[in-house]
Amino acid sequence: MNRFPFPAIWMFHRLAILIVSFALLGAACSRATTINTGSDSTPATTSDPTATIVFGSGSVPDTMPAEFPIPDDAVIGSTLIDRNRSLTEMIVRISGEVEALTAFYDTNLPGRGFTVDSSGEAGAGWRLEFSGATGAGTIDFTAAGRGVSQAIVTFTADS
Repeated sequence: MNRFPFPAIWMFHRLAILIVSFALLGAACSRATTINTGSDSTPATTSDPTATIVFGSGSVPDTMPAEFPIPDDAVIGSTLIDRNRSLTEMIVRISGEVEALTAFYDTNLPGRGFTVDSSGEAGAGWRLEFSGATGAGTIDFTAAGRGVSQAIVTFTADS
């Protein structure tokens, strides 16, 4: 026997559960991310540019070397700055094939003072390792969807 004798009440109950679920999901995925860095009791947040770990998106982090090339039509996705490890990561996306994005970095890194140390297949994508006067890094290239390619750039600054 149905616990709810009236279908309208059952539908209202299911709708209420759905709304609460989406509210909880939205709160969990909000941009005001707080993490405990373990260095002290002060958490790092996205709104604190001096924090040990900073998440962002939409622009090149200020910890990337100014001479690092970015394609003109690129969109910067998620970024991460880890000041304890002198590490910066960012996702660079373009409209086009993986080969075009790989060729851009193979060609433009040397012209900006970087050395391409290796470039070749890695799993389902392509990996380029580079170094420069201020540090070294990797770029992992993959298809990000139909007609979109991405490069996950990881740069470690020299200490």
